Amino acid sequence: MSATTQNPTSPWATQTPYRRQPTQREIEEKQQRRFSRWTLWASVLNVLFTMALVVSMLEVSENWWLTGTLIFVPQLPLLIPSICLLVASLVFNIRAALLNVACLGLVLFSLCGAGFSMKAFDEVPNSARNIRVLSCNVQNFQPDFSKVMREVSRAKPDIVAFQEARDTPPEMLTQFLKGWHFQHVGEFWVGSRWPINLVGSCGTTPYDNRLTALKVQVETPNGPVVLSNVHLMTARRGLANLSLASIVSGEGPAAVEHHAFLRYEEARQTRQFIDKSGDDVPHLIVGDFNMPATSNILDEHFGSFRNAFDEAGFGFGYTAPCRPVRFWIPNTPWLRIDHVLSSNHFEPLQCSIGELNGSDHRLVSSVLKLKTGNEPPP
Repeated sequence: MSATTQNPTSPWATQTPYRRQPTQREIEEKQQRRFSRWTLWASVLNVLFTMALVVSMLEVSENWWLTGTLIFVPQLPLLIPSICLLVASLVFNIRAALLNVACLGLVLFSLCGAGFSMKAFDEVPNSARNIRVLSCNVQNFQPDFSKVMREVSRAKPDIVAFQEARDTPPEMLTQFLKGWHFQHVGEFWVGSRWPINLVGSCGTTPYDNRLTALKVQVETPNGPVVLSNVHLMTARRGLANLSLASIVSGEGPAAVEHHAFLRYEEARQTRQFIDKSGDDVPHLIVGDFNMPATSNILDEHFGSFRNAFDEAGFGFGYTAPCRPVRFWIPNTPWLRIDHVLSSNHFEPLQCSIGELNGSDHRLVSSVLKLKTGNEPPP
């Protein structure tokens, strides 16, 4: 027998090399590393997606039908992926937690429009220069105007501006504001504890000479203040045409972009009307703008004014819609489309949103301080 020939009956001829079985702890550590990688990669993808969404919705906004549609849908569900990934990162990969916290901040402040001003908790000092302004789209005093009046009574305003107040105001309004001064033109109603004079109304061409603003001058103890009561066209006119079939055919996106152009032109003409008062007179611009803070139309035409909620509000400030909507929480608005704006003559001290659903919109109440230097001439 050759020296190199192996015995086929030898037990060493067929035995495989010995492999040590992993322990339970090693298996768990391997799974932990796998979950850690998955969490990190999912967090990175979430950051990229969120950044792309924020940039497109803020920069493109209503210039494109898709982003122009997205700014009008509820934004709060966009927080869900970041919240879930934040919980997972706290368990599996703590370094990824920072990415998800950043995403939460982006969505909260950029898309949801959250405001966290500490002014909201400060006690407003008594001052003769303070002006309390209240605005609400009263939906023709439906469905329950008594709830609106309950909040008006609580806010103790100096000036009240209503939109969609076409009918004769209910007796409860005139009785509560007995001794006030009023101006009522079309759907616009303005009341003030100080004398007010009608300056004019704004008819715009995009929607058949529709009135979009009423301007009055209020003779406050600290000098004249101009107030423009604004109601711009709703975006629903274009969004209502969207469906799967209309998107495929292109008719739906075309309708959204067409009405976005008309609303852009309407806002431009309204801003021209507002600017006719000049820059030397303190100006308040309040009402139902039908545009959230992410709208490029709102930013381009009214972004130069100070937004009371942005500077002195707390929370999301959502005002509409209050009516029941399918697939959404009842009586829970998701859009901040009602605003109190002001020229630089004012400093916003507080801004709050109503809580009762007396109308399809919740009211906006704000306290603004008229800066010194605006006294009437001797």
